[in-house]
Amino acid sequence: MKIDLKTIKDLAENIEKYNLNEVVIESEGAKVTLKKEIPVVMETVAAVPRAAAVQNIEVPVMEEAAEAAAETEEMETINSPMVGTFYKSSAPGNPAFIAEGQTVSAGDTLCIIEAMKLMNEVKSHKNCTIVKILVEDGQLVKKGDKLFSVK
Repeated sequence: MKIDLKTIKDLAENIEKYNLNEVVIESEGAKVTLKKEIPVVMETVAAVPRAAAVQNIEVPVMEEAAEAAAETEEMETINSPMVGTFYKSSAPGNPAFIAEGQTVSAGDTLCIIEAMKLMNEVKSHKNCTIVKILVEDGQLVKKGDKLFSVK
């Protein structure tokens, strides 16, 4: 069996499909190892004096954030098809594929998800308008994470 790019892509898809952590394939003296990237989550907690925290609470800001979150929840979204790193453009310094408020057609490239050193284009599945980009450039995303809200 020859190890080619299609074989590697198929193996990468099977890692997600069957929830595997690692796949190794050897053929004709060539060996390829694919490992699932497991993100490390670190949480930082800042100590804030209790009196200062009470004085700085603004209810209208919290209500606006809740309304914005509810609005996003109700909108249709385009989700990440895989685990990887989200990029707005094809390379650093290049213009972003899309911008908020832009109308896109089915098949237009919206972003790139880098997974295991492979750049995977995420394309629009329908004609729509990008209401909001929900992730930051360079952010790690999981399969199913919301990338864009659309209408």
